[in-house]
Amino acid sequence: MTSFLLTIIRKEWRHILRDKGTFFIVLIGPVFLSVAFSLILSTDVRTVSVVALVPHHSDVSRSLISRFDNNPLFRFKGYVNNLDEAERLMRINKVNAAIVLDADFESSHSVQIVSDASNCMMGNAASIYIRAVIDSELAEDDQNLFSYRMLYNPRLISAYSFQPGIIALVILIVMLVLTSSSLVREKEYGTIDSIILSPVALNIFYFGKSIPYSVLGLLVGCITLAMGVLTTGIPVKGSFFVIFLISALYIFTTMRLGVYIALVTSNQANAFVICWGGIIMPVIYFGGVIVPSDNLPEWGQVISSFVYVRWFVDALRKLLIQGVDAVYVLKEVLFMSISTVLISLACHFKLKRLSR
Repeated sequence: MTSFLLTIIRKEWRHILRDKGTFFIVLIGPVFLSVAFSLILSTDVRTVSVVALVPHHSDVSRSLISRFDNNPLFRFKGYVNNLDEAERLMRINKVNAAIVLDADFESSHSVQIVSDASNCMMGNAASIYIRAVIDSELAEDDQNLFSYRMLYNPRLISAYSFQPGIIALVILIVMLVLTSSSLVREKEYGTIDSIILSPVALNIFYFGKSIPYSVLGLLVGCITLAMGVLTTGIPVKGSFFVIFLISALYIFTTMRLGVYIALVTSNQANAFVICWGGIIMPVIYFGGVIVPSDNLPEWGQVISSFVYVRWFVDALRKLLIQGVDAVYVLKEVLFMSISTVLISLACHFKLKRLSR
């Protein structure tokens, strides 16, 4: 009895050591999650990008602005000529706030703080940080000297900031899990062997199998957006057509990623592990779903720039909350398109290898 039990234990240990999915969950997963929760999942605003609108320069105004230029908490992006220029920089995510000095600032010490509140956490923090620096410079605490203007989300409703990330995450989960598991199931049933021997090309088979899930992804996106509008009241200021096109690109990219996962795995359990442990969990931290990419440490921001979900969330936030024109999301579309091409090429070469 004892020898039989030891044999079973040894056999199971060997199976665990050979199974990369289990190894990832047991050893690598906790390490990654611990680091993510400790260092990445933080609501602290690490840097605030600001510009200044100074109608008349003086020694007092230069001394004040130099405080922001020399403070590691801020990234001073220079001066602007008017508020329209400052708003344009906010729309392209170059700055988070603008410091507007009164024309007679030297005697009145009157300041207006204009913040981008499409991300309410960043907008609120920017106002507080800027106010603290000005108070320390002027050694005054007169409420009448300050005025605040929150752009795009003046009531600072936090749900507005999270809703674009929720839409992206729901689509990602549905598309990845369903597409990859459906295609891997064909491997488990042996259908792929029959397709390889038939005149039907493998890429046509995989593409045809994944098209219904792309349609499902569009439906899921519409439902999630509609529920967000109904439950949180998030505005839809941008063009529905542009939102639809960008969502279609995001869904197609996710569909191709699901196909690639199916191509490199042999069973549904491994595909599920890769989807959640290798894709979805990192995306939650690095994709701007919960924590804005600007709040990540520098190394986290580098990783975030390679996550196409982050660019979709940024584009969706601009279109829904800021109501920008299509030209302001060209950068996001470009990075998403590059990801689409790279993932599609990876699928193409993998399918070509399998067809031999």
